[in-house]
Amino acid sequence: MALLTTLGINWGMLIAQMVNFVILMAALSYFLYKPVLRVIDDRRERVKKTMDDAKKLEQEVKDMEKQRAERLKSMDADAKEFLQKAKEYADKFKQDAMATAQQEASVVLEKGRKQVEDERHKMIADVQATISNVSITLAEKILEREFTPKDQERILKTLEKDIPSLIK
Repeated sequence: MALLTTLGINWGMLIAQMVNFVILMAALSYFLYKPVLRVIDDRRERVKKTMDDAKKLEQEVKDMEKQRAERLKSMDADAKEFLQKAKEYADKFKQDAMATAQQEASVVLEKGRKQVEDERHKMIADVQATISNVSITLAEKILEREFTPKDQERILKTLEKDIPSLIK
């Protein structure tokens, strides 16, 4: 101890400074070191949370991109299917229209044929009637001069029966 006193170290002062140092260290530790560590830990947690959130957002973006791609594929498939159905419907409509037009054309042709046939029969009947009348008139004139009225009547009846079968 004497050595320390010769060196100019005062024990009382040394102990007081040590106590002050310990008090200062305790106060700094309590008021400064622990709050700074707490702030650093909080900040570290916030950074970690932010990084985790960023990873989650990145994953969500990837998932959303996959969903968007799947939706686009689905929409393309739906559009192709819709176009295919529309084409099939148009083809069916075209075929139905063609079939209807052919049926209508067949009906019109059949009516035309029937009308032509009816006109032909009517014309033949008119021609037969005209020929009969002309033949009868000619025959009457010829027979009046050469045949008796009885002969004339018999020939006229025969001609009336035979002329329609000859014209056909």
